[in-house]
Order: sequence, then C-alpha cells, then structure tokens
Amino acid sequence: MPFQISDPMLSPYTTTITDEARRRGIEVRVIDASVPVFELCHGLCSVRCYRSLTDRVGAVTFHVTQNKYLAGRFLRARGFPVPEQELYTDFARALRFLEQHASIVVKPCTQWGARGVSTAISTPAELKAALRRARRFEPDILLERMVAGEDFRLVYIDYRFVCALQRRPACVTGNGRDTVRGLIAAQNRRCAMIDRVHRIPLDRETARFLEMSGLAFDSVPAQGCRVTVRRTANYHTGGTVHDVTAQVDQDLMELGNRIVRAAQLPVAGVDCMRTTDGRHTHVIELAPDLAISPRGGAIIAARFIDYLFPETANRSPHSV
Repeated sequence: MPFQISDPMLSPYTTTITDEARRRGIEVRVIDASVPVFELCHGLCSVRCYRSLTDRVGAVTFHVTQNKYLAGRFLRARGFPVPEQELYTDFARALRFLEQHASIVVKPCTQWGARGVSTAISTPAELKAALRRARRFEPDILLERMVAGEDFRLVYIDYRFVCALQRRPACVTGNGRDTVRGLIAAQNRRCAMIDRVHRIPLDRETARFLEMSGLAFDSVPAQGCRVTVRRTANYHTGGTVHDVTAQVDQDLMELGNRIVRAAQLPVAGVDCMRTTDGRHTHVIELAPDLAISPRGGAIIAARFIDYLFPETANRSPHSV
C-alpha cells in the first residue's frame, strides 16, 4: 500500500525543515496545517514560514519574483540573460510571437511545479490547446521562447551558494511486456511511497511528447529501452533531481549570486537552462520558495536553519 500524505505538514518539503529545526531544539508551532504555515521559535526569536518562504522576504519582492512575467522583466532590465517573453493578451499577438520564435513555451504566470505548462509549441493548433490548458490554472499567461539545454536549479541561502541541482525529465525503462501507461503507473506507485507529489501525469502534455517521439501510451518499449516521457524536468512531473554541486562552473554560481542580490532574495532557487557546451545560459525562473525535494534536502535545510537561527549552527553536521 503506497504511503499517502494527507497533511501538507508531513510533506518532505516541510518535514525536511521541521525535522532539522526540532533536532536543534527549535519549537515548531503549526499555524495552519492545510497550507502549510508554521512558526519556528527559539528563545526570543520566531519566524513564520510557508515551507522555505519566510516573513523575512518582503511582500513586494515576493510578488515580483514569484510572477514569471514580472521576474523576467526585472531580470532583463538588469542585463541578465532571459529568453524573449510576452504576456498573453490576444490570440493574434500570440500567433505573431510564435511565428517570430518557431517554438515557444506557454505557462501560467504564478503557478509552480510545471502546472499548466506546455512546451515546444510550434503550430496554431498547439497554441490554442496550450492556452486552454494554462487558463485552467489562472488568467495571466506567459509566452516564452523555447530554449534548449540542461536544466539547473542553483540554491542560495543568506545570499550564499549552497548547491546546484540538475533536473532531468521523467523516464521509464521498458521490459518488453508493459505499455508506457503501465510503466508510468508502476513508477508512480514506487515514487508515492516516498513523496506523493513526485509523479508523472498521464495527461495530454505527456501524450503529446510521446507522439513527438513516435510513441503512445499503449506502446510497449523493448526490454531495457529507456523512454523519456516528458519534456519538462520538474520534480512534480516525475523528473529526477541530481546533486551536481561539485561539477557546476564558477561563472554559473556567480550569475546566480548576482541575481539573488539584485532581487534581494536571501533564500532562493535560480532556475537556468545551459547548453551542453556551456556557451549559452538563460535564466528561466526565480523560486522564492525552494520547495525542497529529498535530493539535497538535508544540507539545504541545515543551511536554512543556520540562516534563521545562527546560534544553533553547531548542532547540525551539515552546518558551515
């Protein structure tokens, strides 16, 4: 029976932080478990948190950085490399944007975890379908030039680089018997035992990517055949996360550092796409809430608590 998490306070995104806090003798007071919002208290100091988002981030800063369109404008105005973007206003303008860039991404402005995102949109029919999908989540929709490369999240806490995580799209491995649909279902069951939000959606976007690869949900991959089933590499759509801190280039770390300082985000993820030859980098999004996944979670949580409660830093093996 898969382990199910009905209480958001028991999600790995939250427990990674609260477990580290309790290990250091920091009290965790739940304000609203359904959100989840909680308070960390130690001595005379208390900090309200929504996962890794805290009341130390100003409301305007959060509003700008969590909105993909506003964040893109903010970064572009300061000379950072951001793909061409346009806020959707009408279909005719969207078509012109598509014609200019050949392949685009359509995504809601303030959603996370790839919700409502459609990639590699190249035809008017695909554009219409992508807009319908995005509108199910919110009315504000961003059009963005599609850029290729490896997907990285650079994590910063107290404006200092902590780690680099490479995110890779969801894959399944064939056994010569089961369909792609069956392989996805089996993988989702395994992932649910650890984290119920780590799953590959059996949705139109997955079906569309399979079609682009000449496959379908009913295809039966050969034994050992590795099949990529999504283009987006988000953890929430079944992507995998790999710690590549030791391999990341210094210039990429410095780029992220300049960004978080410009945005005044002491705790942030900077999402980048970098070509495999390392020559071109584009900043895709800012994440004021890290949504800490199990991979790399222990060191991120330790640095996070160090930042909030530096007097407890010597109580964790992961502290600096």
